[in-house]
Amino acid sequence: HHTANVGGRSIGYTATAGTLTLRSDDGKPIASMFYVAYTADGPREGRPVTFLYNGGPGSASLFVHMGLFGPTHVMTDSPNATHGPPFTLTDNQYSLLDKSDLVFLDAIGAGYSRPLGDTKGTEFWGVDQDIDAFTRGIQRYITINHRWNSPKFIFGESYGTTRSAGLSLSLQQHGIQLNGVLLLSSVLNYG
Repeated sequence: HHTANVGGRSIGYTATAGTLTLRSDDGKPIASMFYVAYTADGPREGRPVTFLYNGGPGSASLFVHMGLFGPTHVMTDSPNATHGPPFTLTDNQYSLLDKSDLVFLDAIGAGYSRPLGDTKGTEFWGVDQDIDAFTRGIQRYITINHRWNSPKFIFGESYGTTRSAGLSLSLQQHGIQLNGVLLLSSVLNYG
């Protein structure tokens, strides 16, 4: 349990690092999807939840998490090259936590997300396979955290914008309605 100064006010929140077990259609565990969630203290009814991920492909959500929207972030020397460790963490006054709970998801094979059992990582490393994994991860998160009735947003960066284009349709086909899709550094046309 923590507090952060976001948008000029103090917000109490709970940070949760965990994994979501993804299962095949026949119920077999196929992957463990790592996530970090920040949920504001107080009532959840009507509070949005935003799922965020980097692109890559093959990149963990670290950059949108610690560099952009998490309630704390790494201080950089921008626009100059950032110095080496140790790094300084500080409240992120531009975090989205004052508007939405935040769930940072890592693609299978990135960060701490891994295939399970005899499932191979290559089974997740294609456009459709990646979208399927994120659909299963989001569906699992909103189920175990009772967030089906929350307004839901997805936020993708770089290749994550390509993922978002397909993921929005896949989520809809699985009965998950989105309230918005946010794209940063869009890569939607490779031509």
